[in-house]
Amino acid sequence: MTVEAPVARPDKPEKPAKEPNPHGMTDVQVLVFIVCAMATMTLALLDGSIVSSAVLPIVRDLDPAHGIDRFPWLITSYLLAATAAQPLYGRLSDSYGPRRIYLTALATFLAGSALCASAQSLTQLIFFRAVQGLGGGGLMSMTLIVIATLYPPKSRAGRSNTGGALIAAGIVAGPAIGGPLSQELSWRWIFLLNVPLAGLALAGITWALRLNVRGTRQPVDFFGSVLVASATCALLLGVKTYGEQHSFSGSVVPYFYGGLMMFVFFAVRQLKAADPLMPLTLFRDRVFRPAAILQFVGGFALLSLPVFLINYLNIVRGVDLDAVGLHLIPLAVGVVLVFVVWGRVIARTGRCRPVLIGTTATAVAATAGLALTVADAPLWQLDVLLVLLGAGLGGVTQIALFMTQSAADPEQLGVVTTTSRFATMLGTTIGGSVLGAVLSARFASSAKASGITDPDAAAARLAGLPPAVRHLVRGAFAHATGTVLLTAAGLLLLALITALLMGEVHVDELNEAAEEAREDARTDAEHPLSDPLHPAGPAGLGAEGGGPRGDGGRPA
Repeated sequence: MTVEAPVARPDKPEKPAKEPNPHGMTDVQVLVFIVCAMATMTLALLDGSIVSSAVLPIVRDLDPAHGIDRFPWLITSYLLAATAAQPLYGRLSDSYGPRRIYLTALATFLAGSALCASAQSLTQLIFFRAVQGLGGGGLMSMTLIVIATLYPPKSRAGRSNTGGALIAAGIVAGPAIGGPLSQELSWRWIFLLNVPLAGLALAGITWALRLNVRGTRQPVDFFGSVLVASATCALLLGVKTYGEQHSFSGSVVPYFYGGLMMFVFFAVRQLKAADPLMPLTLFRDRVFRPAAILQFVGGFALLSLPVFLINYLNIVRGVDLDAVGLHLIPLAVGVVLVFVVWGRVIARTGRCRPVLIGTTATAVAATAGLALTVADAPLWQLDVLLVLLGAGLGGVTQIALFMTQSAADPEQLGVVTTTSRFATMLGTTIGGSVLGAVLSARFASSAKASGITDPDAAAARLAGLPPAVRHLVRGAFAHATGTVLLTAAGLLLLALITALLMGEVHVDELNEAAEEAREDARTDAEHPLSDPLHPAGPAGLGAEGGGPRGDGGRPA
């Protein structure tokens, strides 16, 4: 019997190997963590702005006599707490591991939201908003730290489109949700909705998140954290008071000088402390130093602009505050588009600097274009410029942060991330007050003939003004907004120069190093006896648990 030779079959193309899940997490755990992490980031973003659209119901319910004057403290207390706590979160994350600090921030945000919903007076609500801000400020930073711990740089860049969608949702949804929710149900639902969502996220992340990362167990400089928190609060209160008074006098002076003095004491403390909260050596780094400037200027000149655009659309274009979020959709589209583009470009080329320069230049052009045409631009032109502005808003600070995280030592990832976020939040808060003072000064000089020199009063009285006066007020507000945008464009030129001088971060090389580190961590987790510093390992025999290490838990 003849045996036929087997027929040769063409080789099937091999499927690319699936990227292993980080730290031994299952597919389900990765999915649950990503969904929960994105939900918590969305909540933190929304709660920074959603309260501003529920002014009247909150004031009417809790303090009808003096509530309007005290209402800004609901936003200020949240921002103060969120900003001042940033440096402490970074050091705690590096010392005790990001997972437990992340869960602590989420639990604090959950408790703060429940307390806000149950507040019986405006004073209580202001205090509880500070508690919520402590958690909310940590949520943003700790989510970024955890994701940077889980994924190497190239993989993070490829997943960046999700972050863009969340920022875009925060821009549009905050003003759009707060007003209708407080009017149809109750202002308490602004906070009550956080409770089940944050509770589910806390349970999901507790179950799903696995990190084979050991903290350095270094002591935390709590005295330094008190100094920097006090300095931050004093400085921001000074900026807020300056924005209200438009004069560097009165209570502004002690706030500013007190804040600056405490920052000096904090800097001296960081130079002498064995465990500095914010090591000043970071500013010698060729990536971190220019990136910190970009973070601050980007926050000052870009992230504070949506508030001014909302007021412009309301006063000049006549858009109702409940519907103003819909008119910010072009801005949100720009944010999403730039996240998709910069993530893919960096993932393919391994280079960050060209993308950073491109987005910063786009921000300069868009801001200057809006400044020169805001008085009489047709709506289609305004929409195009808002898309470009969104590209800058989603690119400058985010790419600078990505570069900083990618180049950071694993042992300093928490400090580097939160210091960068601290610079951004400080810039955004200061920028909002300073640019607000610019707006008020320009409006007062342009609207003299109307007899109204305060833009807030103009917004409140606009509907009842005679047509000629209303036209004059709208024109003055448009010109004042143009001055604000032109000021922001000038500052963004500084950011563009900084981006041009910044060194490149080669993601491919950093990605290989991160993959090796992940493999080492996985090996240590699976075979603890191979770790010479493990209590049961060679160096740990007879020792009480080894000692703290500055190398992230890997043998030297």
